[in-house]
Amino acid sequence: MPGRGRHWKVGGLKDSTVTSADIKDATIVSADISVFVSSVQTANASAQNVAHGLSATPTKVLIIPTKDTGGGTLTITEGTHTSTNVVVTVAPSGIEYKVWAMV
Repeated sequence: MPGRGRHWKVGGLKDSTVTSADIKDATIVSADISVFVSSVQTANASAQNVAHGLSATPTKVLIIPTKDTGGGTLTITEGTHTSTNVVVTVAPSGIEYKVWAMV
């Protein structure tokens, strides 16, 4: 990913407008992006490993609460994700959530 003020070298994006000419083969296909969405997980207020099945360590992770048990302040802490697991601590216990991860 280019730094601020730098342009992409491949494809030559020279301004802030993205056109089909800037996208490889003028399409974005699932082979270009790897995304994982978990089943519903139940928090236990400890670090939990959620196997993601992606080809590498996720670069973007989103934790989405899906059911609040009303048991206190929601706290989400990401751990160090690996090439096999998303590591996350969700508290309090009993909160239900899903994990979205992308490479």
